[in-house]
Amino acid sequence: MERYEDFCAVTEASLAYTCERLVVTLDAAARARLMDAYLKLTPYADVVEALPQLTGYRLAILSNGSPNILGPLVRNAGLAEAFRDVISVDELRIYKPSPQVYRLACDRLRVRPDEVGFVSSNPFDVAGAKSFGMRVFWINRNNLVLDRLGYAPDATISKLTELVGLLRAGTAR
Repeated sequence: MERYEDFCAVTEASLAYTCERLVVTLDAAARARLMDAYLKLTPYADVVEALPQLTGYRLAILSNGSPNILGPLVRNAGLAEAFRDVISVDELRIYKPSPQVYRLACDRLRVRPDEVGFVSSNPFDVAGAKSFGMRVFWINRNNLVLDRLGYAPDATISKLTELVGLLRAGTAR
């Protein structure tokens, strides 16, 4: 709708909507605890296992999250050392899957889209990155059906360690 709101505000509004929809009452303290918990999400075990095996690659995060969430989230998850760049859509004030966001990543990393191996668990993000010309790996942890958005990933994996295997086999570049 070309109307940008900070990711934290969107997340809090989503929480309020979900509580209303499920008829759950949260006081301000409980809401604050839940919002704070977002900053302390734990990575999947396969991510922790795979990241040290990907040290030969320049790893970056491209997120719809705002910097005030991303910084603490990446640090608290123990991932700060693994990622050279953490890029937020906040500076563009537009969300993925806008092509402008994928362009931001390429510009920031000084690479062409076809030089990027883009990994996401979100079908909208898979479609957005693929339509922009990136090589895309969809982490489908729950055996979901891909949205019919007109773009398919180059490979579907169920965990990040499978990407390590593809890279070692030379089937992913």
